[in-house]
Amino acid sequence: MYSILEDLNNACSNIEASALISTDGMVIASVLPKGMNEDTFGAVSAALNSVGIQSIRDLADGVLEQIMVKSSRNYILMTQAGEESVLTVIMKSHTELEHVISNVKNAVEKMLLVA
Repeated sequence: MYSILEDLNNACSNIEASALISTDGMVIASVLPKGMNEDTFGAVSAALNSVGIQSIRDLADGVLEQIMVKSSRNYILMTQAGEESVLTVIMKSHTELEHVISNVKNAVEKMLLVA
């Protein structure tokens, strides 16, 4: 999984961090910058994922696929990676989103083949 994350980060230079997180917040694999807390990354990812799933259940129809949060400096993109995990990516706000989303989907497909 680590090598898939490394390949993803290398394919998209604006990605600052990426991690595969279980739905309970455990970090399965990560490529994070120095100083970023892996436990916090996992906990926040799990919390956002839970809110996303509940929001879809309560307000919309379908299955959660992605969550995006935008700040003045970054995007957080979370993509479902099977029933029990999510791929979370932090990228710079000036990122070309379609390029990253396409690469993230490819990374998830590779992860599902390995799992």
